[in-house]
Amino acid sequence: MSALFTMDSYYIQTKFWRVLGGAFWFKDVNDQVIAYSKQKRFKLKEDIVLYSDETCTQPLISIKARSVIDFGATYDIVDMTTGENLGAARRKGLKSIFKDTWKILDANGNEYAEFVEDSNAILRRFVPLIPAKYHFSIQGQHDIMMNQRFNPIIKKTDVMIPPGHPLDRRVIAAVALLNSAIEGRQK
Repeated sequence: MSALFTMDSYYIQTKFWRVLGGAFWFKDVNDQVIAYSKQKRFKLKEDIVLYSDETCTQPLISIKARSVIDFGATYDIVDMTTGENLGAARRKGLKSIFKDTWKILDANGNEYAEFVEDSNAILRRFVPLIPAKYHFSIQGQHDIMMNQRFNPIIKKTDVMIPPGHPLDRRVIAAVALLNSAIEGRQK
């Protein structure tokens, strides 16, 4: 199992302005790369893979869109090392205009968590330098946080998970990557 899936805190780094696609570095508190993903620009259907490092030889997680239309799309999340279906993330189309919102589904399609933006999405779309804040909500508890740091060149998003939290860390990493990829495309 990747070290990423055992950590309580890490951050995702990417360039703020992406022209030909995005690269996402998952780094530990010592700035060491613990996972990596590269996204191609202008794809009709999202197919994102999280790798163990920049060589892209060991895939960890696959995130695939079920449809071409992104507005309210559902993305399947699969553990590439075991082939296990971890569930899916479904974007709440209209609701995401005002506040990015994702429903987290288990392998059977049942909703069990939500990923919600705490900042003002509309304002952030017009002023992209405003840092975003998110949380995972499970039965009303908002204890897993994602906060962007302010930096106009390099975007860094901290992911903070309480020790022993029951939400599958593979799903947390997948949703964090998916949200970063989709958000980067909206700018």
